Amino acid sequence: MDTQAEKLELMQLLLDTDREDVLKKVKALLKKHAAKSDTDHLLSTKANRDHILEGIDQLNKGKGKAIKTSDLWK
Repeated sequence: MDTQAEKLELMQLLLDTDREDVLKKVKALLKKHAAKSDTDHLLSTKANRDHILEGIDQLNKGKGKAIKTSDLWK
């Protein structure tokens, strides 16, 4: 079975179910996978890993600074 057909079959199964527990588990699994994909991407190069580790080290040494997210786009 090709990937597109498998996705369509899965979508139909989800649409046909009335079980909230199944929907919650599938949603949690997809969120977990998306988060892992984001992490994998961020750590995919040595430069990115080094930059992230340096930031963590700075935070651990108390060199972090709290900012409001609304101030990021000023």
